[in-house]
Amino acid sequence: MGLTTVRLFLASVALLLLLGAEAQAIDGITPTITSPADIASRRNILINQLWGTSTLPTTLPTVTQNIGNPFPSYNVARVDQYVASMSNGQTNTSNFYLANSPNNNRVVILNPGHQYTCDWTAFETGYLMQPTLQALLAAGYNVFAMNMPGCGSASEHVALFSSYGNTAMSYFFEPAVQAMNYWDANYTFRDYNMAGLSGGGWTTTILPALDTRIKTSIPVAGSWPGIIFQSSLACADGICGDGCATDACAEQNWTNFYTVAGFIDLYIMASYGPYRRQFQILNYSDDCCFGNSFFVGSGASSFYGVDFATYMRNYIVSAKQRKRS
Repeated sequence: MGLTTVRLFLASVALLLLLGAEAQAIDGITPTITSPADIASRRNILINQLWGTSTLPTTLPTVTQNIGNPFPSYNVARVDQYVASMSNGQTNTSNFYLANSPNNNRVVILNPGHQYTCDWTAFETGYLMQPTLQALLAAGYNVFAMNMPGCGSASEHVALFSSYGNTAMSYFFEPAVQAMNYWDANYTFRDYNMAGLSGGGWTTTILPALDTRIKTSIPVAGSWPGIIFQSSLACADGICGDGCATDACAEQNWTNFYTVAGFIDLYIMASYGPYRRQFQILNYSDDCCFGNSFFVGSGASSFYGVDFATYMRNYIVSAKQRKRS
């Protein structure tokens, strides 16, 4: 991942601290959301697809308070361990860092993406996740350090979808849903917010579309609309939307999910409502995920007849216009 992307990720944290072409049948570049009722309907359909119920799960995690603090120099009053037990024997372990002083009574769910380890002290330093955690805590935020399924192993994600189909998608979100259920029952936090990088940026894109308790969300290098499911384009970022014929099915190309709501619709769903916002950050020079080189290499520049900056501006404007209409 490019250094500029990491810097932009830190800029997104600072933001928290200071606070076209024809649409395709699946995941186009113009919104298909038509009304607030449509948002609610699609949210309910997706929740039912993932969990088989009309509402989000009400399950609570198993919480062990005051475990050892892996970052003793940070502004931490206590670290609690949250274990989410889910269907098919799936579990997720993540830590909740409660800020000492200051403590602004706000929460940030922080997702680091595909790190291939759940040990936050072992992340590659270039991602700067530890300084991000430190900065949020220093500003008084309580931080839920949320790990992806399989500690971010892409091959384990593919295996989940191969084994469990639609239900596999729920394992990327339910740990945070259970955590918020627990906070609702045991705390009086001012609000819940979310930020994430790469695969964590994807998670930060989708979860607020399903759970309106998340107010401000900042996905970095997490997704883009109108490319992954456009079969005439080459695979972008190793993600193919051709029915998984070229690349294995996983969270970013699971057709059943994005048939209900494409990415641009999900952006609207994640930001619609009182005091809700989503700030998407894609880095032009990103050499990993959703940058200009992949945009051009996929053929999207020629297909849409615009450069990367214009492509982004066009779909952002269309989403904002639909929200205001």
